[in-house]
Amino acid sequence: MPVAIYGASDDLIEVDGDIYEEFNHNDDEPALLGFSDGTVLKVTFDQDGIWRITPVVTGSATFTHEFGQDDKRHSDKATLTGDVRWVVYGSAMASAK
Repeated sequence: MPVAIYGASDDLIEVDGDIYEEFNHNDDEPALLGFSDGTVLKVTFDQDGIWRITPVVTGSATFTHEFGQDDKRHSDKATLTGDVRWVVYGSAMASAK
């Protein structure tokens, strides 16, 4: 089953599917979600009140993305399809140069 990622309200990041979790994010800084397949997503709540999801690192799962629009849907929706077993929520990331 795929894992869907989207924002709800103005402070919740939802993960739904094989993994279900709600992360309470009420910070102006972007949130980072790291997944077991190697995918890292940046999640922000923009000035127009829309949740934006941007891939930082693409892992082995298939990534699909639907853009949110102010008049229809107030959140981007990302979907990971593949072997995704866990997700980590944080705000900082370091990588090799």
